[in-house]
Amino acid sequence: MRKEIINKYKINFENRIDKFNKIDKFPIMEEGYLSLFLYGWNSRHITENLLPDIEQALLDSNSEFENGNEVISILIYQNNVIFYHFDDPPFSIPTVDFKEIVIGWRDFLLQRPLDGTKRSFLFLLKFFISSLVCESRILA
Repeated sequence: MRKEIINKYKINFENRIDKFNKIDKFPIMEEGYLSLFLYGWNSRHITENLLPDIEQALLDSNSEFENGNEVISILIYQNNVIFYHFDDPPFSIPTVDFKEIVIGWRDFLLQRPLDGTKRSFLFLLKFFISSLVCESRILA
């Protein structure tokens, strides 16, 4: 994802450990609608459902695609994507920016550790060792 998109929307994708000791991936952004929307998608559904809608909208100025999850509904047009959350005022972003963010989220979901992976002792040991190596390079 381009740095200007990351900065514009203050994007940060994070791996967190849930109470069941599993990896949970979170999209953190200044705009909460965008975060809530992305969190509800897995990589397969992004590739099979969401990206084709975005691509089609970008190609056809007369098209309108409705999509969403349990919390956020969106309308995808050629030039912008409008987010709806109950009775709140709608929020919109350019469709080309939305596509890049969606691809970035999908790619993050496919990176190790994978979403839902049980955190193991070996994982923690590797993480701890890599942290020590990074810290020793900084101090050197």
